[in-house]
Amino acid sequence: MSEHSELENALKAWISQIMRLSMRGFITFATEIGLSMPQIAVLFRLNGDKRCAVTELGDELGVSGAAASQMVDKLVQLGLVDRLEDPHDRRVRRLLLTQKGKTIIERSIEARQEWIGHFCSSLSEEKAKEAAGLFNQFAQIAEQLETALHTPSSH
Repeated sequence: MSEHSELENALKAWISQIMRLSMRGFITFATEIGLSMPQIAVLFRLNGDKRCAVTELGDELGVSGAAASQMVDKLVQLGLVDRLEDPHDRRVRRLLLTQKGKTIIERSIEARQEWIGHFCSSLSEEKAKEAAGLFNQFAQIAEQLETALHTPSSH
């Protein structure tokens, strides 16, 4: 087994554990606030002042227009999403996340990442410093990889 295979296996095990811990917190949060995963997906889609029409949302989520409309109606009733008239086409209603919706997004991210503080506090100061250096390097390499993978090649 090569050094890279050992690293690959270790990273796969680490990522698997991270996903379990993160999703456990996320699902618990979603259950507590009474939102479904598709509803939270809509909130994430609209996060960052991104606006879209209900039909676009249905297409992106792979659901019918009626199902998307029903989901949006519930989110509007809960005060998480607003419908605004499109200034370019008055027949179209654009969806926008409300402040209450943005707060739900922030809280869901916190819930997903809550375990990180517990993990870090379990490390010695020396191990924490060493890990921080490695994770910073990993983040830089991953960012470079992401850029390379999403840059159209010049053929």
